[in-house]
Amino acid sequence: MVSEPHSVTLFGIRSPLVVEYEESLHRCGIAIAAAVSVEGAPRVMDPAPVVELARFAPQGAAPFLACAFTPARRRALAEQAGALGLVPAPALVDPHAVLARSVRAGEASFVNAGAIIGALSLLGQGVLVNRAASIGHHAMIGDFTSIGPGAVLAGNIHVGAGCMIGAGAVILPDLRIGAGCIIAAGSLVREDVPDGAFVAGSPARARVFDPARSALNIEGAE
Repeated sequence: MVSEPHSVTLFGIRSPLVVEYEESLHRCGIAIAAAVSVEGAPRVMDPAPVVELARFAPQGAAPFLACAFTPARRRALAEQAGALGLVPAPALVDPHAVLARSVRAGEASFVNAGAIIGALSLLGQGVLVNRAASIGHHAMIGDFTSIGPGAVLAGNIHVGAGCMIGAGAVILPDLRIGAGCIIAAGSLVREDVPDGAFVAGSPARARVFDPARSALNIEGAE
């Protein structure tokens, strides 16, 4: 793993998830140099470092972490931060997570407390592994994928970029999950999932995703 920075910029702070970033940074001894409010009401616990985007001076700013649960929003924030000249921070790994020494995590990823990641697994850029999720050995997780609390991904699983894996979902070994998939909370995945699919249930089956009825609130979601 790359050595931790002394401070970071939290970019985008309207997501409820931002408090988890704050807690992990505190446990790591990493200061928040600025908490940039891009749009919407800030949800940080400590308002002291909050700065509106219009007043933010990016020159010389600390490296950033984009704070959002949904892959599309996290990617959009990362692109916006990059356009301002900010550089991504090394992966934020909570000290209460357990990672094999051979794990590699891409820039601006976040591994929350209680997560476990097995040997020779690879996380892309901007990946989120939330509380108590478990990822087996030889896993490959694509850029900006989100893995919900308590999800279990067995060994040798490949997950494409921009996927959302819900809380408590279970994915059996040796499977391939295509890019842009949504795995509903509590699902049991026993076979490969093609790009862009939405699956739910036990066993998981393809469903039609209806944003209007979904708690995921994909449009404008955090």
